[in-house]
Amino acid sequence: MDPGEQAEALRIHHGFLADETLDWLDGVLGDRREAPAFVCFHHPPVTLGVPYVDEIRLFGEDRLAAVLGRHPQVVAVLCGHAHTAAATTFAGRPLLVAPGVVSTIRLPGQNGAVADHAAPPGVALHTLDDERRLTTHCRAVTGGSSTSA
Repeated sequence: MDPGEQAEALRIHHGFLADETLDWLDGVLGDRREAPAFVCFHHPPVTLGVPYVDEIRLFGEDRLAAVLGRHPQVVAVLCGHAHTAAATTFAGRPLLVAPGVVSTIRLPGQNGAVADHAAPPGVALHTLDDERRLTTHCRAVTGGSSTSA
């Protein structure tokens, strides 16, 4: 892919929240200050140390961070797109990235193609208790059944 094609691919495939979307989010969060909230969207707003994913992350993240800074009821930011479960922080809150449902991106140093299409799909289950303690469980989804003793 030549540099022009690569730039066009990034322009098309990276994340960016329009001003109208951020205004909407600010308004919705402002109307619901009494309840804990999760802010969920597709592209991670930070680098994850995976070059392929980092090139197509959410850009303009400082604008989103400013919105979140006005809303202390936001407990965490949830996103996907990276095809690998990951946990970090963004705007002073947990940022949890869901695992892939179609493929898993290989991490730097792992051999093989960028994506492992043989890996099972994954899910993340987030729970929030009465003390606002967030717990996340990540699981592979397999076709087999399980039994307990």
